[in-house]
Amino acid sequence: MTLPAWQTMRHLSAIMSILGTTKPALWPCLESTGLLVSGIAPTDLAPAETAGAAEALEDDFAPYAHVGGVHSYHFHPTGDHHMAGGADHANYSFGNGTVDSPFSVGAWILPNAINTNVIIAKYDSAGNLEEWRLFIDSNGKLSLELHDASASATEIAVSDDALVVGQQHFVVATYDGGEAAPVVNLYVDAQLVNDGATTESGSYVAMEDTAAPLTVGCSGVTAIPVAEFHGRISMPFIAGKALTAAEVASLYGIYQSLLGV
Repeated sequence: MTLPAWQTMRHLSAIMSILGTTKPALWPCLESTGLLVSGIAPTDLAPAETAGAAEALEDDFAPYAHVGGVHSYHFHPTGDHHMAGGADHANYSFGNGTVDSPFSVGAWILPNAINTNVIIAKYDSAGNLEEWRLFIDSNGKLSLELHDASASATEIAVSDDALVVGQQHFVVATYDGGEAAPVVNLYVDAQLVNDGATTESGSYVAMEDTAAPLTVGCSGVTAIPVAEFHGRISMPFIAGKALTAAEVASLYGIYQSLLGV
């Protein structure tokens, strides 16, 4: 049974309430056609293919309508299918080179492959403009990387267990903003899947506010996407705070209602 529109809107409002008032961003994925995925965010997402060319959702992203009126989109490395958040925006950055601020990021995913696939990121290695990326690492584990571009240093949190191809999940990463001893919590279906610790490589100070674009389904710039996701993604979000376990659980319940999972 499809939810009535008023109930979908009520669920989206509830999500935004949980994300808070500091740099919240949600892309509800209400669109099934066209060249734009509108956001409750500073910028919209633009579907793209090889070399960053605009691509209609219905042509390559196979929008699937879920019970709540939202869609999931299919991403495939063949053809470089990804989405970009347009021009750089300060609301997607959480460091100034000296100090970090808390943030959270997440999405619903259904991976067809689990080998260095980016879910959502603000991270361009080719331009030395790395900030952060939520991704599945080479071992199939959910990870969040925080990157200090000027020092070429990282803090990376990794889940205890690998994800499984073909299994849908609501994935979330939260960061408390503490540079010296950062606490990053990773959640899969509202269950904590790590111990909060990160592994440092180099001398990490803080993320920097770079010109890297926001991307969904890859990292890099839209003309040269890398670490491309293979599978479905729906309703990516960002929040300018470290969500609590209770807030993640509330979001998971809303996502279940909207996606029918």
